[in-house]
Amino acid sequence: MKKIINIILFTLFATLIFSFNGDLQYIYGYNFSDESSKTYSGLKSNITLENSMDSLYFKLSLDLFRLDEGKNSLKIDTTNIMGLIPSELIKPNIPWTLYVLNEAYSDIYIEDSTLKFGRFILNNGSSTLYSPSVLLNAHDGLNPFENYKSLPVDGIEFNGYLNDYGYNFIFTPKTYDDIPGFYLYPISINRNIAEENATILTYQFTQKHEEAIAAIAALKAQLESSGLSDTEIEAMLQNPELLSNAGLSETQILQVYLGQTLLTLPKEYNIKTTTISATNVDELNTLNGNYSLDFTTSLMNFDVKLGYVHDHYHFMVPEKIDIQYSEDGSGTSKTILYRPARNSIILDTQGISNLFDSISYHGEAAFIIPEKKYVVVNTSYYIPDTNQPTKTIATKTSTNIEIFEKYYVKMIGGIEYTKGEDFTLGIEGFNGLPTEELKDNISFGSDAYLKMKISDISFEGLGLIAFSKIDNKYKPGYMTNIKISYSGIDNFEPSLQLKYAYSEDKKHSLKQIEKLNAISLNIKIYF
Repeated sequence: MKKIINIILFTLFATLIFSFNGDLQYIYGYNFSDESSKTYSGLKSNITLENSMDSLYFKLSLDLFRLDEGKNSLKIDTTNIMGLIPSELIKPNIPWTLYVLNEAYSDIYIEDSTLKFGRFILNNGSSTLYSPSVLLNAHDGLNPFENYKSLPVDGIEFNGYLNDYGYNFIFTPKTYDDIPGFYLYPISINRNIAEENATILTYQFTQKHEEAIAAIAALKAQLESSGLSDTEIEAMLQNPELLSNAGLSETQILQVYLGQTLLTLPKEYNIKTTTISATNVDELNTLNGNYSLDFTTSLMNFDVKLGYVHDHYHFMVPEKIDIQYSEDGSGTSKTILYRPARNSIILDTQGISNLFDSISYHGEAAFIIPEKKYVVVNTSYYIPDTNQPTKTIATKTSTNIEIFEKYYVKMIGGIEYTKGEDFTLGIEGFNGLPTEELKDNISFGSDAYLKMKISDISFEGLGLIAFSKIDNKYKPGYMTNIKISYSGIDNFEPSLQLKYAYSEDKKHSLKQIEKLNAISLNIKIYF
């Protein structure tokens, strides 16, 4: 509370020195997703302070907000991972009064170039759905006030012009996490790998049990055919050394011992305990930094941006998973998380049609190459000991499980029709949704959007269909966002919003968004 009071006092003092503007927004909504049906409300105020001098520009932007009885979209079990969750990501999920420093930066103008340093929000690309070519910043997918809000970066930006070419260089020493990706990715990857590990081991030992039982049955039949009684056969099986009297070799007798010992081991394996820790990948050093360099120019009525980005994913993934099973089949899993790096080539282009009036085209793409694409999984479990066949011994295996493709492309391309400032209609095709990065998890699909204004009534709508690869089949998911607002009163904008997503398969990329299905009343005042 003391910190919040200090922020408010500082803001009031700053208004005496800087020009300021902002908005106040109230939201009241009803969440009608399957997992929760209840109302929520929130209050948010943005205050922006600015000041310009001859060669200097300063901007400070703060969000103050409060959420009450909001739907907790993620039921997070933080028992083992609490230390991994950044505090700035925990706070928005609880109904307290909070503040967020959106931007605090200064621009220094130097001839044909500009140096920016501080905290700032990166510009989006030309696409409407999202910007696959903008990689350095994280996003907030749970924010009830803004759809897929771009989070700021801390760092330095230097841009300018060289003849007909523009350039832009950005360096950010720290990587911020996506919301809710910071939780979903490491936990889901770890859980899926652990479950698959236990399933495979269960299948293997079930097969071996069946083989051992069949081999013993065949041996009994062989001994019966040689004229031995059931009592004699049972005595030999209890003491396989006696099988030498029936003509079995030492190797065959060893296999009998091993088969009997195998049957003392369980057929079913499962992981009872999971612990998770992380490497210190967010330490502020050169290796953990992120940077991008791009160049822009005009070609045939198209603005073209081409660049290179070295950064880190906005979530952690397992680097190594050590799974150890006891002799009863129960296992413990110890996971070490890290933040993987990637190298990307980005492209963004937009332009107008030479053939049709009011038609424009746009497209963005990122060709992404992860620096490491696999998780090391070490598994320890018990098998019969060939040196002491009546006993078991722990054995270890190591496997590299791929979680990223060697390289992949995320892109959007679209066409847009605009009539004045009151009507816009567009359609886009995409490969990859904002939250998709993993192997066999890149959807494709299309979205259409409409913006129109009739008198003082404005309508904005977006509809999307995405096909996700699930069990080697592409299955559809749907999403729509609709907003109707009134602007007949200066600096006052009430609106109704609907957010809805649906997918039949729980593995679909849009399934998580279903938890945000809601209809809400929004009232916004500008000052």
